[in-house]
Amino acid sequence: MSFERRIFIALMLCALVWIGFDLFAPKPPPPEEDPQAESAQGDGDVESKEDPAGDSKEADAPEGKAPPTDGPEAAKDSTPTEAEVETVHHEISNDLLSLKVTNRSPARGGVVEEVDLLSEQFEGHETATDPLGLRGASTLEVNFADAQSDFRIPGGQAFEVESASSDSFTLVHRSEEVQIKQTLKLLEGYEGLMTVEVSNLTQQDQRHVMHVTTRVGITGEEGRYNLKRGMCRTADDFEDEDSSDVEDGPITYGTDPVFWGGVDNKYFGTLVVPSEPFAECVLSRSDDGGYLVGSLASTVATLGPGEAKRYELGLFVGAKELERLQDFAAVSPANEVHLEEAIDWGILGGLSEYLGRMLLALMRFFHSYVGVWGWAIVLVTIVIKIMTLPLTLKQMASMKAMKRIQPKIAALKEKYGDDRVKQGQEMQALFAREGVNPLAGCLPVFVQMPVYIALYAMLGAAVELVHEPFLWLPDLTKQDPYYALPLALGGMMVVQNRMMPTSGDEMQAKMMRWIMPVVFSAFMLFLPSGLALYIFVNICLSVVQTAIQVGRNTDEPGAETDAAKGGAKTKPSADKNVGKKK
Repeated sequence: MSFERRIFIALMLCALVWIGFDLFAPKPPPPEEDPQAESAQGDGDVESKEDPAGDSKEADAPEGKAPPTDGPEAAKDSTPTEAEVETVHHEISNDLLSLKVTNRSPARGGVVEEVDLLSEQFEGHETATDPLGLRGASTLEVNFADAQSDFRIPGGQAFEVESASSDSFTLVHRSEEVQIKQTLKLLEGYEGLMTVEVSNLTQQDQRHVMHVTTRVGITGEEGRYNLKRGMCRTADDFEDEDSSDVEDGPITYGTDPVFWGGVDNKYFGTLVVPSEPFAECVLSRSDDGGYLVGSLASTVATLGPGEAKRYELGLFVGAKELERLQDFAAVSPANEVHLEEAIDWGILGGLSEYLGRMLLALMRFFHSYVGVWGWAIVLVTIVIKIMTLPLTLKQMASMKAMKRIQPKIAALKEKYGDDRVKQGQEMQALFAREGVNPLAGCLPVFVQMPVYIALYAMLGAAVELVHEPFLWLPDLTKQDPYYALPLALGGMMVVQNRMMPTSGDEMQAKMMRWIMPVVFSAFMLFLPSGLALYIFVNICLSVVQTAIQVGRNTDEPGAETDAAKGGAKTKPSADKNVGKKK
């Protein structure tokens, strides 16, 4: 039998089944009209007019008490279809933050569709209108897990707008099974409060799991200064994963209670703090790969008939300023929340954070007097240079001492070239006689390194520097557009290396004089100009210090000849003394 004949027979059988069902199946009686429902339809306000079933009654129900689920009152309630609920776009704001919200999202219910920052610092820049790189995508979206919830909310379902004001937005969804009331309210600064009340409208126990989803856009090549992270604060530790960590699949934290979570980029973030710990935190990429997604999941809640559960979620949306994160007070959870952990202080962990906070406080102190962040960086550099001056002086003295005994070291290497053990013993004896410690030149560098790393991290994390100009630099958090600072920095490194005494191989020293400035300048071409400014000023101060302590360059050919002559004069007398002793 051909394929076309099979299709024809199948269509004929379908037609016969439909005709037989229409002839023999009884038709339902027409619905009876309820005059009370018709009268209630004309008494509602603007929002309730979209619901001919009279949903205004459930808005009048006492908070925390579920509306009736049986009897004549329940029969009059029905859920408006998607076409009956008009899509609403609204804006709520305070002094620093504006959120554009809607009652319809790509998934279910209302959502934040745009974040704007109102501070003068960000005015006129892209960070004012899209600091999180959302590009129209949703964030702060509330959802319920289908697999773990006894009710279903259709995809793309719009919630009804119960109320909307300048700083708050309330949505309601009602079906035969559940009522969900969601309110988003902005507080002071970058803080907000989201409350979600879930009411069981059935006569059976009902369970659910609530999810809160946040997003941050992934743009450009990821690096130290273009980092996108998802964060989970559990009872055990603070966990963060960048977008490359979740390329191969979601990462879940859920063995310990989750105190807060969210997503961020270098200077801005969206953090969610539930008043009671949640059960799970999942970090992943969006299906299109353009967003890093963080999702918090509540514990499984079971509601009896007519019972309701209220969730309180504290929100932080905006610039990651240290004091605002420390003073977060949108909710009062049982466990302490340290939102300042969202600031990336560098690779040294607690030590880097401790030093970074001190340096940030010092920079803010100077800014309060000079009023320009660039000059504040210069003053911080001077203070650090003065504090580390004893160590650098010791390092310089050690290098000069090593240079002074280089002829004797060379003689020992030539004499005991084949006997490494004897050579090492004689060198140790030489260092002891001359009072020279070869490690003294390295120790100051290791002591200063944590300070430099902390300063490096602080300058890269201080949101106060965003969009702040200085001299020809348009933004201290961006690279120098003219590359003048990195090139000047390289030139000053050449000058400094020419002035520094050398204690090793001359050819190697000459190579380092040129290789290090070139490599360092190339490295600084793409780093924030605020950091380049610090390093440039630090090298300038080092050149001044070296000029004072060392004077003219003793590595010039004439100086080398004089030193060689001096060594030649002293050597015979030493040999004579040795001969006399024999």
